[in-house]
Amino acid sequence: MIFLKHLTVQNKIIENYLVSKLELECGDFLEEVNLAYTTYGKLSESGDNAILVFHALTGSHLLSGKYEQFQDKSLPWNEELEIGWWDEFVGPDKMIDTNKYFVICVNYVGGCYGSTGPNSINKKTNNIYLDSFPEITFKDIENSQKLVCDMLGVKSLHAVAGASIGGLMALEFAITYPEYVNKIISISSSYKLSTIQLLHNLEQAYILELAKDSKSRKEEYLALARMVAHKTYISLDLLAERARSESKYKNNEMGYFLKTPQESYMMHQGEKFIERFTIDSYRTIINAWQNFKLDEKELKKLKGKEVLVLSVDSDVCFYPEEQTELVNVLELNNASVKYFLLHSDKGHDAFLLEPDIFFEPVSSYL
Repeated sequence: MIFLKHLTVQNKIIENYLVSKLELECGDFLEEVNLAYTTYGKLSESGDNAILVFHALTGSHLLSGKYEQFQDKSLPWNEELEIGWWDEFVGPDKMIDTNKYFVICVNYVGGCYGSTGPNSINKKTNNIYLDSFPEITFKDIENSQKLVCDMLGVKSLHAVAGASIGGLMALEFAITYPEYVNKIISISSSYKLSTIQLLHNLEQAYILELAKDSKSRKEEYLALARMVAHKTYISLDLLAERARSESKYKNNEMGYFLKTPQESYMMHQGEKFIERFTIDSYRTIINAWQNFKLDEKELKKLKGKEVLVLSVDSDVCFYPEEQTELVNVLELNNASVKYFLLHSDKGHDAFLLEPDIFFEPVSSYL
């Protein structure tokens, strides 16, 4: 394993860690795996004040602060990446206080923001992986992030945290490394896939598979897959409100007349998304989510662990009922659980759009 030179970006550290070989659950392996990550704050001498944050499906390691476009201009970028996606959560005197904690966030293996993924060069063939990128699982992602923590000198994690699918990985990470993790924060997440998630993921996966046969319209397929997902990320009331204020009537390239602001808004979301993500990484991570399976028996490894579970009452991606089921299962396995149902009209993305409602339960828990 080789530690690469780091870059300081506006008082935040962006770093890369090169792993010589990463064994995968599918039986395959990746060679010379780059892991792009950021750190915030300072690791204590005892190495036990670190918090590992798992990002959401299309998030990145750019967790907090301001950023400029990646030096590698082949990586996707738009203005949404200029401010860290949890900027109001993480920093000095913020909810996750970097005066106290050393915070780590790693771009997922299979992603498109610097970590090795389908758009990286396969060192065996010297060609871009694309469809030949091996199948990865959430546990593969988690194991790669443990390597980063070890390299940084983290002796134990004060907490592991994640929202949305990041919450699934935070929970599984704690099960895999129970002696390494002290606390768990699960926001708008669960411990398994619901039927509606399976179906939404199937719709997206099918669209992305169809894109393989298209040489000229791959970006339109990616935009369509994103639109399928986006309607579960914010509440319908917020969608209508945003459509009135942000969208304009227009004809799209297919000549279909967009008759309502809601249609225009959704088309705009798809168009924005293709600027900042790649179809191959989206397919890879969607498939990893679709194959996520956590054996309920494994939850007994969390006996005595402190777990904070947060729900949003308007969430239609991970419904509040999923968090209450998680709480019940954790308590049956003798975990020490704190649960809060928070009110917001922002839907699933409240953890991005309305950080104030999370401040008290998260800061007091830590």
